[in-house]
Amino acid sequence: MNKLQVSMRGQNVIASPIRKFLPLMRAAEERGTRVYKLNVGDPDLVPPPKFFETIKKYNPASLGYAPSPGIKAHTEAWIKYYRQFGVDLAAADIIPTVGCAEAIMLALQAVADIGDEVLVFEPLYTSYKSFSVMTGIKLVPVLLPIENNFALPDAKIIEKKITKKTKAIVVINPDNPTGKLWSDKELSTIIKIAKKHNLFIISDETYREIRFDSKKPVCLLSHKDAPQNVVVCDSVSKRFSMPGARIGCVVSCNKAIMQSILKFAQARLSAGTLEQLGLVPLLQHSKRYTDQITREYHRRRDVVAQGLSKIPAVFKPAQGAFYQAVGLPVDDAEEFVKFMIGKFTYKGATVMVTPMRDFYISQGKGKNEIRIAYVLNTKDLKQAMDVLARGVEEYNR
Repeated sequence: MNKLQVSMRGQNVIASPIRKFLPLMRAAEERGTRVYKLNVGDPDLVPPPKFFETIKKYNPASLGYAPSPGIKAHTEAWIKYYRQFGVDLAAADIIPTVGCAEAIMLALQAVADIGDEVLVFEPLYTSYKSFSVMTGIKLVPVLLPIENNFALPDAKIIEKKITKKTKAIVVINPDNPTGKLWSDKELSTIIKIAKKHNLFIISDETYREIRFDSKKPVCLLSHKDAPQNVVVCDSVSKRFSMPGARIGCVVSCNKAIMQSILKFAQARLSAGTLEQLGLVPLLQHSKRYTDQITREYHRRRDVVAQGLSKIPAVFKPAQGAFYQAVGLPVDDAEEFVKFMIGKFTYKGATVMVTPMRDFYISQGKGKNEIRIAYVLNTKDLKQAMDVLARGVEEYNR
């Protein structure tokens, strides 16, 4: 009798490199070890109270579906939010999504078909690898070496990767997992390539405001040459420290793209009603919160950089988001993580970080690299970095 068999999608999609060490971490905690969790980008900051206050005021007798294009007040709040970045939108240019994850899925499905290709820059947020398996779209990587601080290569190197099947380029800015902040010159290069080869740009801007230079946050849609090519994927998860709210949006001035995405959105019904309503006042007055958390993440970034300076590691302080990519003096980052969680303690504590091998598509890359998510307060971060430094020393013995 033949066995039931799951789909090739199910067999080929990767396990999350961020969460796959959870059993080891739980075992460490059961042994009484304190684990400083620097592996998951789950903000520890208090969300804006106005979100909960607004939801508590909801009093209709029923809780119905939201419209697929979004609740009017919510969509209007996004329009006001984007205006501060020089982007003027109509309601039809925005569709609320279930977090940025769904926005990415909808964008990929709208710009490419099964067997088509999308250019990405590695290392990259690992969910894109899973989404490529789920959609049947091939990701074509362009390497940004850690030794070069993830700088964009010459346009000719990127263009060599473009084929007749290439439909889009993905840009994550500020970047997860590297903390890279794309320069104006780099963004202009991507736009020129996209225009030259008739490609879409999927611009993942989840961490837009969290940048540590003096420049104003940007949205790629504000570039005068970009609107018809750009599809923005956005989220409130990190901006307002509330990933559990599961609200993002997909935004484009390309009417054909938005018409397609609307049909996809209708098929999956809608994003959450209460979450959309609760986010209206936050989107209308976003700077009150985002300025505050950016200063906090800047302080944390500096603590991490100071701690890493005591290790012979390859890194430059992150420029944005709340991640630090690091090349450690270890032979294998995955084995190092297992050692830290399974065997090592210092003063009753250890550190959980994420090995970066799975953030690459190219084989053999990122073997000794880790990602640090600085989602702890500065006091705990200082202690965690001390534990990490001592763990590296002990591992190499």
